Amino acid sequence: MTAPARVGGPSPRDPSKDKAAQNDKARRRTAGAERAYARRAQRASNLRGGSASPQQKTVSKAPFVVLVMLVLGAGIAGIMYFSTQAAADTYRLQEARAEAERLTLQMEQLRREVALLESPTDLARRASEMGLVQPSNPARLRQNPDGSIEEFGKPSAPTRSTAAPPPSPETPAPPDAGTTPPAGG
Repeated sequence: MTAPARVGGPSPRDPSKDKAAQNDKARRRTAGAERAYARRAQRASNLRGGSASPQQKTVSKAPFVVLVMLVLGAGIAGIMYFSTQAAADTYRLQEARAEAERLTLQMEQLRREVALLESPTDLARRASEMGLVQPSNPARLRQNPDGSIEEFGKPSAPTRSTAAPPPSPETPAPPDAGTTPPAGG
């Protein structure tokens, strides 16, 4: 415990101590302790409204804020662009699917038409329209296991029935009213 200060004498907290005592204390402090005391004094003067130390520079935060705003703006613009492109791609995809479905239906319709045209009854009908007749006794061929081919039956020439004459491929066109018949006719 410390002794009470005398009335009229120097106070232990009085800053007007003699210089020799302060220099003696300063010599006994280490460099780290000196830096700590200097920082403490700096903080105290800053709290009392003193100016900042000349070593500290005040840096404006405006460029950083502008940079952050630009990055955010570019990000939002990019998101909007890609969102719009995704919506457009969705519409194009729907159109392509509808076109593919239409083409699939058309392909199925064409396959049905080909199957109908390849049917034996339709082939026979069209052959008779062209004037072809069915052979009465066709010959048949058979391949033997040794690779030779054997003929069965005697082929005969088809006979044309006279029930209905085949339509002629070229029918004469009726003369036009504005043309004159050829001379010598």
